[in-house]
Amino acid sequence: MTFQQIKYFITVAECLSFTEAAKCLFITQPALSRQISTIEEELNMQLFVRSKKALKLTPGGVILYNKLPQILSDYNDIVEEARDANNGFEGTLHLGLLDIYDIQELIPPVLKRFQKEYPLIQVSMARYSLGKLPILLQEGQLDLILTYGFSLFDQPDLLVENVQKFESCIMMPKDHPLAENEDLKLSDLKDEIFVTLGAKESEEGYNYIMSLFHRYGIRPKLRLVDSMANVQLWVEAGGCVAIASDRTIGKESSQIVFRPIPNLGKHDTVLSWKKNNYNPAISLFMELFRKIIL
Repeated sequence: MTFQQIKYFITVAECLSFTEAAKCLFITQPALSRQISTIEEELNMQLFVRSKKALKLTPGGVILYNKLPQILSDYNDIVEEARDANNGFEGTLHLGLLDIYDIQELIPPVLKRFQKEYPLIQVSMARYSLGKLPILLQEGQLDLILTYGFSLFDQPDLLVENVQKFESCIMMPKDHPLAENEDLKLSDLKDEIFVTLGAKESEEGYNYIMSLFHRYGIRPKLRLVDSMANVQLWVEAGGCVAIASDRTIGKESSQIVFRPIPNLGKHDTVLSWKKNNYNPAISLFMELFRKIIL
């Protein structure tokens, strides 16, 4: 018996008239009679006693009439709840973004459309350091994060979607003697002080940077900080250089310049969320993201 057939049965039981029930249901009386007969055949029981003077429920029909309206009501409530969730009528979305990463191509177009289509979903958004983002995601304080893919290795409970490529480059003060060198190599900076995230802040990020130094045979002098924002601060203040992303905010800064590091290839920037986070706002945001950006 389908839910539509349940509705047919309940209406006939309430009206005790095929003619009146058909009017309520906006179908013809013969069509309604056929539907009730189909239900009786499926259940292998008679639901109504039919006579020229009256229509009555059988004992079995009475039991169904007493029980089925609640089932139909529960079904309608569940469908409405699911529809509301899908339409974004309520909820929250906590979005975490990598500090100093340029989000202009990725987030604003999607967020603008998202807030227009789902105005009652409350969106919070803030920037965090590379190491802090996965911690907050695992703790449930964030629903969705934008970060470097290499920072999420060995976390099988996360879902990851590649959204953009970036290349590693050198960030250096604009007045640095080598700032005008377009063919700069990492080995040219072997005597410089490199400012970078410490292993405590991001083990993956630290290991990646150290692997680059190893590749070029550099034993670097390091200044360790707790965020990429502070990496950029030390470069702007002078006296340090850094390995950064070519998607870094501040590429147009009057204080710093960016120079590519050759032969390193591209890396992935990703959006990530926990597998067991069933917040419907995540899927709604990702659906729009794929449609608009990807």
